[in-house]
Amino acid sequence: MTSKLSPLTLEKALGRLLSLIGSRVKISIYSEEPRGLLASFEGQLATGNELARPAGRPHDEAFVFRLAGEAASSFVLESRMLRRACVVATPEDEADSLRFYLGVTTVLQVDLL
Repeated sequence: MTSKLSPLTLEKALGRLLSLIGSRVKISIYSEEPRGLLASFEGQLATGNELARPAGRPHDEAFVFRLAGEAASSFVLESRMLRRACVVATPEDEADSLRFYLGVTTVLQVDLL
């Protein structure tokens, strides 16, 4: 089965991500050209929606998400990235993935574990 991408609005993307707080997730960062995994980490999505202002862009907002676990980590999504989000539909027995386009060739994907 091939994956189907369904675009999300900023509000729906943020809402879906916030609904995962308390859940175990895997975060993967991919490069599309050349295709490959750049980084991967997992843990319980512990906090989110902490407002931060990206350097040099005072009118744009960003949301910091933190993962709890053995290797506590975090990631930041600026509102422009949330506007370029989509759901990746998976087979019925698996949870859908959230995908955020960070740039022209870089993707951050959130999978429920």
